[in-house]
Amino acid sequence: MSTTPGAFVTRREWLVLPVEGERPERGWEDRRVECPACGRALTLRVSSLARARRRQKVLRWASVAWLAVAVLCGLSMAFAGGGLLLLVQFGLVLGLTLAFTLYMRLGVEDGVSVRWPTLTRMRGHMLRWPPGTPRRWQP
Repeated sequence: MSTTPGAFVTRREWLVLPVEGERPERGWEDRRVECPACGRALTLRVSSLARARRRQKVLRWASVAWLAVAVLCGLSMAFAGGGLLLLVQFGLVLGLTLAFTLYMRLGVEDGVSVRWPTLTRMRGHMLRWPPGTPRRWQP
């Protein structure tokens, strides 16, 4: 689902479970649905367009911030010595890992999520990619 105004803003198609519906005007809305493939009852959280865009912006800026931390740690490795070098190397690895993780999470953030206590909140129920999605985000 794209967050730019157009055909894919208010409608949703699911890969495993077909869910028809529109986004709420403000905030979010929880919906109970049953997966026809596995029979599991799922709670879907559908966020408003503004909320989805805000979450994407937060993920984008957090990814850029951690990348900046990694770059600064990489540049300061030339001047660090002894025990400080190990700390700077740890900051470099941590910054790169978190920047990459947040960037990849940004690719699947569209304001519709399966409410499970997991990091990705997908639990085997992935969304179908809408037409026009960049190829780098598609498997």
